Amino acid sequence: MESDPFAALLQADQGSRGKLYETAYNHPGRKALPDDILPDASRLPKIHARRARRLSLFKQVMGTPAGPVLEIGCGTGDLTVLMAQNASKVVAIDLSSQQLKLARTRAALDPAIAGRIEFLRMNAIRLELLDETFEFAASTSMIEHLHPEDVDIHLKEVCRVLKPGGRYLVWCPNRLGHHQDRPFHLCMMSYQDLKVRMMAAGFTSFQSPLLQGLPLVSTSFKTRMESMLSALHITILWSHLGVRNVMIVARK
Repeated sequence: MESDPFAALLQADQGSRGKLYETAYNHPGRKALPDDILPDASRLPKIHARRARRLSLFKQVMGTPAGPVLEIGCGTGDLTVLMAQNASKVVAIDLSSQQLKLARTRAALDPAIAGRIEFLRMNAIRLELLDETFEFAASTSMIEHLHPEDVDIHLKEVCRVLKPGGRYLVWCPNRLGHHQDRPFHLCMMSYQDLKVRMMAAGFTSFQSPLLQGLPLVSTSFKTRMESMLSALHITILWSHLGVRNVMIVARK
């Protein structure tokens, strides 16, 4: 029986994890999700529509930064392309060669923006990038795949490469929500969990969507809401109130 690379990652020390990340996320036969937790085909239109709305929100939050922007864990490049529509330069990184190949192909479909994107194979823990380079950074459905110790290293690294006043948008599943693919998630966090970690990394202010979209308000609003819903065991409202997943825009 093939060993579980995700379980091995959780148990590994820092020196061993680099190789294990490669095994878990860059294996030629790796699937995004196992067959038994893939969504039912009838749900796909709703899932795609929800994803499109989310990507549009990320683009609005980014705005039109004056300098270069960074996407960490770019995957197949959907958000990368949207970011390049508003930015003069996008650096998009991913550990998976397969995902980067798909992302490059995706970007090449739009020659007007392809020249603004630089794709790099790089992990999210030790960013091989210069200090104070980027105006804005984003990661979506990425940070939960890092070992808990590596999350803290990652956040400090992002803070390092952001310019003063630069912002980092993080979107990830809420550990208090209900997510089927938890075996793949090494570090599930709530709004409060992520905010505390980002503060320790050097970020100073935190905003989140009011409900499921703009405007952005203090993340304290979301931490109070998730605390109340958890205490009352009200699960049906998590998605409607925008706390099933975590989205924080933190400023350096």
